[in-house]
Amino acid sequence: MVCNMKNHESPDKRHLNVTKALLQISSLALSNLSLPQIYERIHEVVSEVITVRNIAIFLYDQESNLITFGYFVDEKDSNDIVGLQMPLGEGLSSYVIETNLPWHFTKEEQKVLEQEKKISKVIGSLSESWMGAPISVDDRVLGLIIIQSYSVDEIYDDGDLQVLSFVAANLSIVLQQRKYLEQQEIDKKAVEASLEKIQQQNIELENMMDELKQTQNELVQKEKMASLGNLVAGIAHEINTPIGICVTGITNLHYVYKNLMKKMEQKTATNTHLEQFLEDVEEACHIIESNTKRAAQLINSFKEIAVDQSSETCREINLKAYIDEILLSMRPILKKLPHHITVNCPEYIAFTTVPGALSQVITNLINNSILHGLENTNQGTITIDLSKSAQAIVITYEDNGKGLTQEELTMLFEPFYTTKRGSGGSGLGAHLIYNLITSTLQGNVKTTSEVNQGLRYEISLPLILKR
Repeated sequence: MVCNMKNHESPDKRHLNVTKALLQISSLALSNLSLPQIYERIHEVVSEVITVRNIAIFLYDQESNLITFGYFVDEKDSNDIVGLQMPLGEGLSSYVIETNLPWHFTKEEQKVLEQEKKISKVIGSLSESWMGAPISVDDRVLGLIIIQSYSVDEIYDDGDLQVLSFVAANLSIVLQQRKYLEQQEIDKKAVEASLEKIQQQNIELENMMDELKQTQNELVQKEKMASLGNLVAGIAHEINTPIGICVTGITNLHYVYKNLMKKMEQKTATNTHLEQFLEDVEEACHIIESNTKRAAQLINSFKEIAVDQSSETCREINLKAYIDEILLSMRPILKKLPHHITVNCPEYIAFTTVPGALSQVITNLINNSILHGLENTNQGTITIDLSKSAQAIVITYEDNGKGLTQEELTMLFEPFYTTKRGSGGSGLGAHLIYNLITSTLQGNVKTTSEVNQGLRYEISLPLILKR
């Protein structure tokens, strides 16, 4: 048998060349080359140690039992099969893959394998010398590297097979690393896609939050206007009474005046008629004066509260007097109910705040008590205690209504939460109270309640607002 000519090198030089070749193959694991370029480079590197005119590198998928031609250079058979996939057959390649061992066969040994039915047939041209080494990890075969010679002058031996086995082992590392890098790239793209999706979802969520906030602000504004509308309707109705009395009084006075003038024209007027007329005038003046004062008081109260509710201007108020003004503006509503409101406050507490916001808070607290807490209560009581500490105004508001469960108390300030859905409750009254106290008035609020024990608000407002 004629040996591979490169085996004539000295053992030391051959060992050095093999080591150098293996190092070059190992370095390919971290290169930026594509797999076809890596295969071509392996061909070049192996050729420096063994004469390689015909080489094939296959990849093997154990699950599908398919082999893929990754690299193929042959003197006799067509090279135009790179990328082709085919089922694992019963030739020499399948024999190496199934045994997961390196093999080298002469032409005669290949024929014997065929005769002994260990392979079905030699696929492709019959070579003079054939070597194949599995590219494997543990017991899992990833592929196969084959080198064959058609010349009797280039016959491979065990040393060459050992070199090929080393190359296959290093190629296994390259393939694993490349698969790891590819998976990393896939994972990176998946993470980037997930991050992009999350960012897009965050943008959509922010837009939704902005829309929700805008909608909420619009609804709160509508709630304010509804409260102001109720105030206008109530005051208009309340003013109608004194104005009506004044109209009646002035009409009656005009009638008496016309009668007296008629008698005077007829010269039938007497001192008695004049005295009766003066009495009627005095009575009418008294009625008109008292009722116009009452109307003026209501109008002034309404004007102050209404202007405040539509404004966020900060100014100084007398707390007790202002609370009285608020209650007076709510008189049309309160006088129809059997409930009693008690205000405990020193006669004069100077307080610089946003009166409109404070008015909204007190109005909504009372309205909530009437609508929710004191419903079906024969005679409810509402107590408002006001005091001034060194740094804050403290308002304690409580009613003796039906109270709230702990679950309801937890949800009290949530927007759109109401126990009166479909019965006049918007779910924004308490939410508006909370927003006004914590935002506009820059204070804080705590609530306590038990079922059938009423509801208590403890509100603390700073003496000086930060502007």
